[in-house]
Amino acid sequence: MEYLKFTDFRNHSKEYFEKIEAGESYIIIRKGIPVAKIIPFENREKGWKRNIEKIKIKSNKTTLDYILSERSEA
Repeated sequence: MEYLKFTDFRNHSKEYFEKIEAGESYIIIRKGIPVAKIIPFENREKGWKRNIEKIKIKSNKTTLDYILSERSEA
């Protein structure tokens, strides 16, 4: 597990998250004091997000027209 300065983590977070996804772990240091430990999940299954169906809108209607027609049908 490597020590990492907070400012380095903040400035290069994308690169560090890619390394974390690859299995690396870090201890974040702020003002010389360890403040957080970042470790990858062992089981990386989908979390709270769910699949949302996208609405197809007919080309002759605006989004508002589509929403109003859906409400009147319900």
